[in-house]
Amino acid sequence: MKLSIITVNLNNARGLQKTIESVVEQTWLDFELIIVDGASTDGSIEVIQHFNNSMIQQFHWLSEPDSGVYQAMNKGIRMAKGEYLLFLNSGDFLVDDRVLTEVFSINRTADILCGRCDVSENGKVVWTSNPPDLVTFGKLYNVGLAHQSTFIKRSLFDKLGLYREDFKYNSDIDFWYRSIILNGATTEKVDLVVSDYNLDGFSSKEHQTPVYKNEMSEILSQANFDKFIPDYIQWKEEKKSMQIYYWAKQKKTIDFILKTAYKIALWKNKKI
Repeated sequence: MKLSIITVNLNNARGLQKTIESVVEQTWLDFELIIVDGASTDGSIEVIQHFNNSMIQQFHWLSEPDSGVYQAMNKGIRMAKGEYLLFLNSGDFLVDDRVLTEVFSINRTADILCGRCDVSENGKVVWTSNPPDLVTFGKLYNVGLAHQSTFIKRSLFDKLGLYREDFKYNSDIDFWYRSIILNGATTEKVDLVVSDYNLDGFSSKEHQTPVYKNEMSEILSQANFDKFIPDYIQWKEEKKSMQIYYWAKQKKTIDFILKTAYKIALWKNKKI
């Protein structure tokens, strides 16, 4: 089997139905769908049973309490039989019925396949991720990868271990650093939008919590990453400071005025 799609859910019956519908509509069928539910009480089980009984042959699910999203994802990994894994959690969905056909229409062998992801809020796409051709430390540090559009070889988890269950927010980020940077996992850009990630209910304040910050500090303290992170911070600040310059260069009149003023200043400086 080529692909295992793992969906984690907790009391999000409406989002879960949207996710499953986008999967069962696919024209490419060499996959299994694994639902890991955290003992939902909102009707999610009825949604699962409906699809399990009527629509998908390779459909597996369980519903039991867990300690968090990463423990649930690890349960899905242990159940998976596909060569690649895609984590498409409840509320996320594949953008059209030919996405998987397009991804796997050619033979792909990289450890990690990096697709694009629409990020939506209130039903509207607010941003689309664009993974780099080459995933480097700097790219992970500044941008990261969209988990919902990234296909990971099952064998990587056998080799490097599963997601850290002691982390609340950043076990996926930890895995990118462990696999790509520290262990040389190969990556390939898949230049198409694979999935939609829904921001509804997401709070940007989570990034400011002590737990989130402590997890990131622990991740970035390994393998002497902290020795060259200051360079990336400096380059980021320099880029911000140059943004007004690049904006001005796009405006011909402003660019002409600035260049003229610069030449006058140089001339006056020589006179002095």
